Amino acid sequence: MTEKNENIKMNKTKQKELESAEKTEETGSPRQFLIKARETENYEDKLRLYDEALTLDPLYLDAWIQKGFALDRIGMSVDALACYDRALELDPENLGLRCLKGVAFNNLKDFEKSIECYDEVLKVNPEDVFSWYKKGSAMESLGRYGEAMKCYDKALEIDPTDALIRENKMRLLGLIYKKGTLTDSPDSGFN
Repeated sequence: MTEKNENIKMNKTKQKELESAEKTEETGSPRQFLIKARETENYEDKLRLYDEALTLDPLYLDAWIQKGFALDRIGMSVDALACYDRALELDPENLGLRCLKGVAFNNLKDFEKSIECYDEVLKVNPEDVFSWYKKGSAMESLGRYGEAMKCYDKALEIDPTDALIRENKMRLLGLIYKKGTLTDSPDSGFN
C-alpha cells in the first residue's frame, strides 16, 4: 500500500511540475508574449505584450523589431526608430532593420535619411528589390524624378514581375509627361 501511495504522490508531484512548467511557458516566456501579440489586432495590447517580453528579456531582438513595427504603424515613427536602433545594437548586420528604419524615416517625411538607410542596404546587397523600390519612392517624394526612375528601373531589372514597382514607374512617367520635364535629367534644359 505504501508503494502505491508513493506512486500516487509522485504522479501528483509530476503533474504539478508539468502544470507549473506550462504556466511558466504561457506567462513567463518572452516568446509567448510575442505569439499573443500576433493574435491581437489592438496595437495598445501588442505594445503592452512587447513590453512584457522585453521586461523578461531586454535583449530579445524580435520583441524590439515587432515593437518598432507596431509603433511605426500607429504613427509613432520616432519611437519606432529608437526600437530599431536598439535592435541594431543587438544585431548590427541586420539589413532588414535598416529597411525598417528607412520606412520609418519615410513616414516622418525625412526622405534624405530614408535614402541613406536604403543605400546602406544596397552597399551590402545591391540586388535588394525592396530597397531600390523604396529609394525610388523617396527620390520621387523629393522631386528627383530621374533618380527615382533609375531606382525603379534597377528594381524591375532585378524583378521584372513586380507589378507594384511597374505601376509606380508608369505613374511617374505620367507625372513627368504631364509636367513636361524631368527636372534632374541631364537634358532638362532642352525641354
